[in-house]
Amino acid sequence: MRLFFQPLRELAQKYSIVQSAMASAERIFSLLDQKSSLLLTTEPLSAKNPRGDITFHGVSFHYEPKKPILQDISFTIEAGKTTALVGSTGSGKTTLVSLLLRFYTPQKGSITINGTSIDRYSLTDLRHAMGIVLQDIFLMQDSLLANIVMDSGVPRKRVVSLVQQAGIEGFVAKLPEGLDTRIGEGGHALSTGEKQLLAILRALCKNPQILILDEATAAIDSESENLIEQVIAQSWAKRTSLIIAHRLSTVKRADRILVMEKGRIVETGSHQELMEQSGLYAQLVKVDEEQADDSAL
Repeated sequence: MRLFFQPLRELAQKYSIVQSAMASAERIFSLLDQKSSLLLTTEPLSAKNPRGDITFHGVSFHYEPKKPILQDISFTIEAGKTTALVGSTGSGKTTLVSLLLRFYTPQKGSITINGTSIDRYSLTDLRHAMGIVLQDIFLMQDSLLANIVMDSGVPRKRVVSLVQQAGIEGFVAKLPEGLDTRIGEGGHALSTGEKQLLAILRALCKNPQILILDEATAAIDSESENLIEQVIAQSWAKRTSLIIAHRLSTVKRADRILVMEKGRIVETGSHQELMEQSGLYAQLVKVDEEQADDSAL
């Protein structure tokens, strides 16, 4: 009897798994079938190598009516310079990036690159021209090299060159098989800082003109943060860079810092200039340093 019922029990278990998978697949296909609300131009311009200033002109945006996220935002990210966005959670920093990548369209105002509205560019070209590093990175159960290249056709020599340019040969050398070291799904064998280094290398593989770092150092230790700052300094030179940071030590070297509060830009300047103003930025830096001191105890 045991031999008879065992297969039936296994079949019942598999049926439950299949039902769960079918429900998940239904939700995925429903999402894929949704039509984009973006208005795409019929004659898009190439954005394979966009250069020039990125400017937000009086941009306002809301996800829900009467609940503004951004209110009449105007600023310029200078070409070849590093601009940082700081502010408390919910101030609208990440929404600005979403608009730049055209995940959404602002209800008011416009965004231009070198004077041309981003609405006129090919959406595929525009996004390919930007390298973005997020706080969370998806890693496959494959080699380190495969996770960096992501089936983009970038040759191994290019990755080795990027590792050398970034000054992180030591990080790769300490792995059992270097770039060929296999990592588990989700990169569970790597530290958070090491995952972020992979994310930066992945972004640099595209050789983008515009680089975006969105809260990428929020959950890493000081040693990893220092290494990432080194990578940014060496690899991001002459690129137009936008850094969104929770930990303000990351943005001190930025050419320009924009301070956001409740969907508006309330302060702007270099780190030194903003500290001398003794305003919101100076308060945020003080809180950040106190938290760093507490975690060191």
